[in-house]
Amino acid sequence: MTDEQKKIYTEDVIIQSIRTSPGTDVPEGFAERVMQGLEPRRPSVWKRLRLWLIRPQVMTFRPMTVIPAVTLAMALIALAVINNDTPAPDRTAAMTSVRFVLHDAGQQARNVSVIGSFNKWRAERSVMWYDPEARAWVLEAKLPPGDHEYLFLVNGRELVPDPQAPMTRDDGFGNRNSILFVNGDDEQAL
Repeated sequence: MTDEQKKIYTEDVIIQSIRTSPGTDVPEGFAERVMQGLEPRRPSVWKRLRLWLIRPQVMTFRPMTVIPAVTLAMALIALAVINNDTPAPDRTAAMTSVRFVLHDAGQQARNVSVIGSFNKWRAERSVMWYDPEARAWVLEAKLPPGDHEYLFLVNGRELVPDPQAPMTRDDGFGNRNSILFVNGDDEQAL
């Protein structure tokens, strides 16, 4: 017997054995136990999003739920348009001219600035100039209405309250800030 004949004979024996073997029934509940043993595979977020986008979606709207939402959206749009059409208040019109004066008859100071709540306490924003006729350091500024605290900064290091200010306030750090009240009528007032 050749090798090919041995192989064919072996296959015939196996096939005959399978055909003649007694059949067995599947145990009861086998399919359910197998399915319970399998964990469902959850698709990734991108796959779920893609599926959501490509699958047809059924959306239902009820007029009683859509009408209030559309009305609110239109009201918000109208409010936004109205606010954009309203001109912004002219802040420069409400500004009041104020004159700061620090007398220095002998011109002892080399430079003087006004620092205060209106310029965020920055000396470079309000540098005073010396008026030889008045013999004083002077600064003209425009300030919004309200009360403003300020000091003179002499020679870049010495803080001097305004000797002509009618009121001062403790700054909590051992200094007294001068108080200036601006009422918006182009004048200073107490």
